[in-house]
Amino acid sequence: MGKAKVHGTLFFGRQGRAKVVVEGWTEPVSLARGASGTAMHGDTVELRTLAPKKKKSDRRKKKGSQQKLRYEVGKIVKRATDEFLGYLKQDLGRTLVEAENSRLFVPFKILGDERGGQPDDKVVAQFVRWDPPARIPMCKIIRVLGPGGHPQTDHLGILAKYGLSPNFSQKVEMESADCPEVIDPDEIKRRKDYRKIFTITIDPLDARDFDDALSLKELENGDWEVGVHIADVSHYVPLNGALDREARKRGNSTYLVGEVVPMLPHRLSSGVCSLVENEDRLVKSVLFRFKEDGRLIGTKLAECVIRSNKRLTYEQAILFLRGNSLESIREASPPPSRYSGNPGKNLHEITLDELKRINQVVQRFWSIASKLRAARMKAGSLDLESPEVKILVDEKGEPEKILQTENDESHQLIEEFMLLANETVAKEIRRKRIPGIYRVHPDPDPENLDELRTFLLVFGITCGELTVRKEVNKMLKAINNHSLGQVLRIKFLRSMKQACYRNSPDGHYGLAKNDYLHFTSPIRRYADLTAHRAVENWLRGKQKSGKNPDSLEGLAKHISRTERNSVDAERESVKDKLLLYYKRGIGKNPPIVHQAIITEITRRGFFIEMPETLARGFVPIRTLPKELGYRLASNGASLVGRSPKNRLKLGQQVEVIIDKVFISDKQLDFRLA
Repeated sequence: MGKAKVHGTLFFGRQGRAKVVVEGWTEPVSLARGASGTAMHGDTVELRTLAPKKKKSDRRKKKGSQQKLRYEVGKIVKRATDEFLGYLKQDLGRTLVEAENSRLFVPFKILGDERGGQPDDKVVAQFVRWDPPARIPMCKIIRVLGPGGHPQTDHLGILAKYGLSPNFSQKVEMESADCPEVIDPDEIKRRKDYRKIFTITIDPLDARDFDDALSLKELENGDWEVGVHIADVSHYVPLNGALDREARKRGNSTYLVGEVVPMLPHRLSSGVCSLVENEDRLVKSVLFRFKEDGRLIGTKLAECVIRSNKRLTYEQAILFLRGNSLESIREASPPPSRYSGNPGKNLHEITLDELKRINQVVQRFWSIASKLRAARMKAGSLDLESPEVKILVDEKGEPEKILQTENDESHQLIEEFMLLANETVAKEIRRKRIPGIYRVHPDPDPENLDELRTFLLVFGITCGELTVRKEVNKMLKAINNHSLGQVLRIKFLRSMKQACYRNSPDGHYGLAKNDYLHFTSPIRRYADLTAHRAVENWLRGKQKSGKNPDSLEGLAKHISRTERNSVDAERESVKDKLLLYYKRGIGKNPPIVHQAIITEITRRGFFIEMPETLARGFVPIRTLPKELGYRLASNGASLVGRSPKNRLKLGQQVEVIIDKVFISDKQLDFRLA
């Protein structure tokens, strides 16, 4: 190696041990305590070799045997920490900042004032410097968010951490205010008028913006036309205007628990663009023609105007699909209006004839969608759906209700028509050689699939050659039927590559489609707005108008990054609410007992998942009865006691009680009930 400089990224484990990952090296470099100097988690560092450690045993070593090189941080090349979240803590009469990220394990001295913060308040701080011989780094307080552990404080923390803002500049709001609420009659004349064709929307209980609607029309020869109508955002957001520049910068909306951080101002996203019940709305449409037996025989793209007859939730739609009586559907509890942006008219307020019409339309949609789904699965599309949790909160942001949503027929109905519309537009854009942004899911690496196959053997799942799609679907069926299905599904997804946006149609592995893009959600995704503009220019016979300052390639990379940022923020938002939900149970008498499944076993204890909320937690081995003498089994798949009867194994159902909540690590610790 000589005197070549070695650069790498420093990572601290939860116990404070430091490792440096060097590109091209198979193993990370472990550093002794104190060898990291003033470097912090994530910093790019330059390593310096240390003199070999002398031990008595060295004398007995053969000549020529090579000792393992030892390193320390010689220089900090680039700091990774700029702004970070932390808590104000008192220490010997002075106030310090303790970072929320436990890997930034040293406290920070405050430079300047504390901005009125109180002990245990959560703050946004900015790293200033850490130069030797200082024992701890320095930071400035940028903003005090509020008392630590408060729902609103946590929410503000997520906004700050991920660079999200629910507010828009005055210029953007002014441009939004200029968008007319009433559609110009001349614009209606220019479009296909579908306002008298029966149209519905089916969305989540807490939906605030409605991108898509479905219409149904029986044609004279007995064929059926299904219209997939998508909010015409491009009509209201001209290219390179203030609205467009802000939407492009944001890339997408972010759906935090209890609040949407929209890509577009609410006046558009949940107002003039949103396909709310009983209002005229402009749309871009894909019109599909089906035979009575569900065969697709024709497609057409058009600009239309619609008027939604009914807004349904998934919970309401499934009642129709499962053949419930119309009277029982009518009496079903309506969705609480505070959760939704526009709940529409309650079902018990509409006539029996209207209910019959909705029932007929929903049944017809499903008769077609179910055939589309069967054909898609037969063509090799992967069934990657899994249960999800929806957390509903009260006015203070406290978790009020936790619902688990299944990918039932009501979801599948909408999904199939949206997938078909996205694929149809992608094919048209490619055929006509119109520049566009495609949704791409690259094929997985064969090495990752081999690793997955070996991993699944531990859980009793044998797989064939996973580079063959048929075998992948067989494996997914086995996973879905396994007691640890959710955990194994996550492992499978981690062996896949991430879907992203590209300016070339490079295929979608998960959907088994060569041509695919996003077209059906332009209120919340900039990629879809780009597709709408391409369709609009083609339908109107125009060349590309105006020049986008970003190349499509650069834009695709940008919106892939903003999407990843939003996904991370959304996951953290769910975690925060689950922490609050379980924290309530600490100290309760009698204690609240939760059902859980053991998902992973280590020397320190075992990880669990609560099927009810999909929350994950940890049961430390120190909380188990000492007299039973639990230890890790030789195969690593169970903890065994002195008596063979006492065994805790993977997939086992256990009853647990909340023990501790670690806010900074977003971790829940439980003990056996």
